[in-house]
Parts: sequence; structure tokens; C-alpha cells
Amino acid sequence: MKNQFKIFDRVLTSDSPTLIIAEIGINHLGDERLCKKMILSAIESGADCIKLQTGNIEESFHPNNVSYSAFKGSALSKDSLNNLSKLAKDNGNYLFSSPGDFSSLTLLRSINTEAYKVSSGQFTNIPIIEEMISDNIPIIFSTGMAKENEIERVINLCNKNNFSNFSMLYCVSLYPTFSEQLNLKYIDHLSKKYNIITGYSDHTIGELACLASVAMGAKIIEKHFTIDNNLEGADNALSMNPDNFKNMCEKVRIIESMKYKSNVKPHPLELELRDSRYRKIVAKHDIKIGEEFNIDNINFMRITSKEEAMFASDWDKVSGKKSNKFIKKHTLITKAFY
Repeated sequence: MKNQFKIFDRVLTSDSPTLIIAEIGINHLGDERLCKKMILSAIESGADCIKLQTGNIEESFHPNNVSYSAFKGSALSKDSLNNLSKLAKDNGNYLFSSPGDFSSLTLLRSINTEAYKVSSGQFTNIPIIEEMISDNIPIIFSTGMAKENEIERVINLCNKNNFSNFSMLYCVSLYPTFSEQLNLKYIDHLSKKYNIITGYSDHTIGELACLASVAMGAKIIEKHFTIDNNLEGADNALSMNPDNFKNMCEKVRIIESMKYKSNVKPHPLELELRDSRYRKIVAKHDIKIGEEFNIDNINFMRITSKEEAMFASDWDKVSGKKSNKFIKKHTLITKAFY
């Protein structure tokens, strides 16, 4: 059966358009109004869905960890999450999140979330992954920092629980990531080795890595998004602003159109050009009766004619044959002449 991943109103296959995720994360700084602005801006910029990060700092981070202060004050209430989810749906979009702990998972369950994201930092947290699997809703995994055996462990865990509706995003957990650190071919490796829908979660500056990943087969891309790079805290400084995000989305769709989902070659419109573009066998000068056709008395030319012609590819059928008629210069050579 053809591999696929179902999420929201989309079914992703190897031939489907790329799912573009705007990762707001905690760029909203715990402010529902700011988050609403970000969601609407991301939708307007071309995002297919919006992702947040949901975490209880007292449960997720020790006070001596840098993430404790980074996430402090970023939590959104159940009412806020409901409001934000409704806002996204009212605008033809979807909101989901990555739970950072069990209480956050309970919170997301309470608002009937339709999908989960497992962040790179949670990729080895098997207990919470098992809980998410038990809900039987789509899961997107990020694989930053993960070794191959750890990726296999999660895939085997899904298989053990008869859960197949998941995808894997290749990710490098360096902020920012530089070009020489990317290894984007790993996206294809994951897809082929495990027969799963794969994508790319990006931490580079700019659009190029995302565009390259789409050209290389990524069916999901996730890019950090903000409405203002000057906002303090979170990932605002490293995130993509609306204008750049919109340009990226437009280029993704152009790349998809370039891929042209067909094994037919040439393109049907090219067929119309063959007669006038491919070289045909034409008399270089007047050719006498009995004269042998050779490279000295013919040209391989572009010539516009509705007559049945011998193309340059047919030269082995013509070469060495003798003309049975007088042929004028610039006349197409056909079977009738030998």
C-alpha cells in the first residue's frame, strides 16, 4: 500500500503538495492577543497550519536549566488555546502543539487537539510518546539530536502499538544551523529506509534550506515564525517574518509545479515542437540520379514542412543508398528518393 500521512484535512503522499507549518512556538510570550496576530499573519503568509509549544515549566524544566527562564510566562490557558484554535479554524486553518510534559498533554486533550508534535527534546521521552500514541491522532516527530537507533526505537514503538499515522521531520538542533551542518539527504534516507512520509524542521536563517528540502522530497516543512524579529525572548530573533515567510511559501509552490507529477516524457506540449526543432535530412545541393547519399551531399537541418521526412536519427537507413531521382537543393530526403 502506498505510504501516506493523514493530518487535518490533508492526506500527504509522495505526490502531494508540501504541508507548510508556521512554528510560532512560544514567540507569543504568553500573550493571547499577540498570538492571534501571529496566527492571522501566518495564515495570510501561506501557512497550512500553525504550531505552538505547550509546557508547564515546573514540570518540564529544572530551575537551573536555561529553558526554565526561556519558557517562564509563556503558558497559555485552556480558554486561550480554545480561542486560538477557533480563530485558526474560522480562517480555514489548523492549530496544534507539542506538549512538553504530562500536564500539558492533559491540557491539549481537554481542548480536543487534532494532532500532536513531538519536539526533538522529547524524542527520547518514551512514556509521553506512548501516551500520545494511545490517543490515535496524527503525530509529527522531530528528530533533532537523535541517533538512528533512537529513530528506529520510536518507529518500532509505533508499529508495536499498531499506530501508523505518523511522520518524521529531519532536524538539526543547532540555533542557527549553518549550511555545512545540514545533511539534507538524510530526509530521503528516512523516507526510503522506513517507508514513511518525511519532512524537514528548519533552524537556518533564510529560506534556502526549506526550498532545497522540498526539491529533495520533503513533504512537510516547519519554519519558525514571528511578526516582529525585535520582540524579546523566545525564538523571535531567529524566526522568519511574514514577508519572508510568504515569499518562501510562494517559492515552495513554484518548486512543486516544477516537479510535474508524471513519468511521461516529453511534456505533451513539447511534442508539438519536434517537427520544427529536430534535424531532418535535406539535400545540401542538387543531387543527380544514381548519386550516393553521403555526408558531403546532405545537411541535417531544421526545416518547416508538413511532408513526411527522414530525421537525422534515420541516417543509417539513408547513408549509402543511391538517389533514384534528381533532387533539388533544400529538398527533404524521403524514402521515395531511394
